[in-house]
Amino acid sequence: MTPFRARAERKHALAGNGPIVDRARRALRLVAEQFGEVTATTQTTVDVRTPDGIELTLSYDPGNYIFSRVYNLAISTTLPDGSAAPSGVAVSHRDRGGARYVPAAGRATGGPARGGGAAPSGGSGALRRLNEVAGPLLDGIDLHSSTIATTGGGRTLTVTPLGGSYVWVLIPPVFKATAFPQGEPERILELIRAVRGLSAPDPSSPTQKGPAS
Repeated sequence: MTPFRARAERKHALAGNGPIVDRARRALRLVAEQFGEVTATTQTTVDVRTPDGIELTLSYDPGNYIFSRVYNLAISTTLPDGSAAPSGVAVSHRDRGGARYVPAAGRATGGPARGGGAAPSGGSGALRRLNEVAGPLLDGIDLHSSTIATTGGGRTLTVTPLGGSYVWVLIPPVFKATAFPQGEPERILELIRAVRGLSAPDPSSPTQKGPAS
């Protein structure tokens, strides 16, 4: 009987050394500096603190093609405690109104980012509120993708814009960092602030429907 072999863990795009990955790593550092102060670096990530104190982690997610390699920029932040942003959602570009968050698989759930409490019901309501604040901001960004996922007990917002990526082409040899459109880093930060600051509706508000008398 052939012994079972566990699938090898996928190597990170920036792991290792070499002319391509070394240049990509330097490009990532330059991109990160456009979002704030660099506070830490590893072989695969750059941590940044924005001027208003938000902690971001930037990295590259690769796409390999026959004669080229594209490193897509991924900007991630942990949502604060009590955030009402739903988890398990991803941006779809199919909505007639523009880019909007939709359930990535099954039903989106709302609730606190941490704390261990049960997520409140009404994920669709949380998703609607998310799109009310995030939708107009998504439309202003050249966006590849964005997700909100539960990771390690918290919730992580990841934004992958088209700008800030790094491209390597074999023939002819080209190493190129994709520039952001004017003002794009600040528009991305506006989206991140909006999602982080999303709050649950106040049940005492007169706009909220109470139980029938």
